[in-house]
Amino acid sequence: MSNAKTYPTHRISFAEKTSDEAGNEKVGKPVEVAVVWPRKDGKQGGILEWNIKPEKLGDGVWFHLENDRQQTRVQAAQDQFDLVDQVQEQTRGLER
Repeated sequence: MSNAKTYPTHRISFAEKTSDEAGNEKVGKPVEVAVVWPRKDGKQGGILEWNIKPEKLGDGVWFHLENDRQQTRVQAAQDQFDLVDQVQEQTRGLER
């Protein structure tokens, strides 16, 4: 058995469905609700650890994000969707 530090292999996020002023459905900002930890000794699958119980969440969209690199605490604390928000801000109004 190795003493190597392990990191979650996947992150599960949830975004609540909301409506804008015109009544159009949109997706809110995602919040991390769970992580998947690798099993010991290379066993298949993972262990799902919930930070927020799924029954407490309303109607919305689930995101399953692969953790493809080991993260520092600073990186893990950053919102993974900030880049998406920045791109949306930059492209807003360019649809015309």
